[in-house]
Order: sequence, then C-alpha cells, then structure tokens
Amino acid sequence: MKTMLEINKKKVPAVRIDPSLNKYDDVVLFPEKLAKANEQLKKSGFPKLRDKK
Repeated sequence: MKTMLEINKKKVPAVRIDPSLNKYDDVVLFPEKLAKANEQLKKSGFPKLRDKK
C-alpha cells in the first residue's frame, strides 16, 4: 500500500468512497428541487459547449 507522501507526489487526490452510501443510488432525496431543476432545463435547455483550443 502506498503512503500519503507517495500519493501526494503524483498530485492524485486521495479519496475513499464509503460503500455504505450505495443505498442512495436510486433514491431521490430532494424531489421538489429535482422537479424545479427539470422544469428549468425544459425551458432553457443545456448551455452550448465551445470548442477547446
């Protein structure tokens, strides 16, 4: 296993994802906010992406 110093030298974020959070995969936690966001996207749409040069 690599130490934190070895990981920090590579500029990679050290993140561990807790597997107990998987129970929230298919659960909508804020249905009112989701409905409002979907309504706004229907009205305005997604922003157009510019080419990166």
